[in-house]
Amino acid sequence: MAVRPILTIKDERLYQVSEPVTKFDRNLRNLVRDMFDSMAAEGGVGLAAVQIGVLQRVIVIDLVEKGFIKGAFVNPRLLAASEELQDGEEGCLSVPGLSAQLKRPRWVKIGYQDLSGNEKTIEGEMLLARAFLHEMDHLDGKVFVDQLEPEIHRLLAGDIERIKQGLPVENPKVPEYRKKKSA
Repeated sequence: MAVRPILTIKDERLYQVSEPVTKFDRNLRNLVRDMFDSMAAEGGVGLAAVQIGVLQRVIVIDLVEKGFIKGAFVNPRLLAASEELQDGEEGCLSVPGLSAQLKRPRWVKIGYQDLSGNEKTIEGEMLLARAFLHEMDHLDGKVFVDQLEPEIHRLLAGDIERIKQGLPVENPKVPEYRKKKSA
């Protein structure tokens, strides 16, 4: 369909709460196609609709290359999460060139609707759990850099400010999970 520009953290829309989807129609399917196209164009593994300026509760994830899934999740909600945490690297298409360690639950169970409005559940662990939680945070107006431990946030404050000013990070880093597998 179409590649849409990805909003960066200088755009206030990223900090707004997205609205639930109530119409499961061609417009929703077109949005999801645009989201997949936009995410792929930037080399991402997950995207929330708000990141392309649409304040609807829709996320897409493509982790097939990493051994997980590819799918669209409408009105996702967290049903359960493990108390056991994982510490892992996170990056974000809306925070280009920056990644950092962030603790998240190791396992999650998500309730959502498919593109026809049918209720479903899915479980994920490790990178998939991280991707679900990261993208769902966007739907609530949260960006991963605002959830970093205070010391890590302080270390990255200069780069975060550069991105908010529309400037590139001086030493950009691509998160490991975004790198292609070797053949």
